[in-house]
Amino acid sequence: MSRSPTCGRCRAPMEEGFLMDRGHHNSQTQAQWMEGPPEETTWLGMNLGIKTKGKKMLKVSVWRCPRCGVLESYA
Repeated sequence: MSRSPTCGRCRAPMEEGFLMDRGHHNSQTQAQWMEGPPEETTWLGMNLGIKTKGKKMLKVSVWRCPRCGVLESYA
């Protein structure tokens, strides 16, 4: 986003941030939005994660109101 949004609850200017994910070997990455419902992939009854191939993915930015604590997420 190009400018800071205003909180819809209390009208204060919001602060930009992001949600951090921890992945393989505890690596730190930014959370991403993925189109469609989650589809699990399995092998011999073991859950191997969620299918991502061919799906649109966007990084998620999160804005927080320092006054009332409300969060707004944007992809």
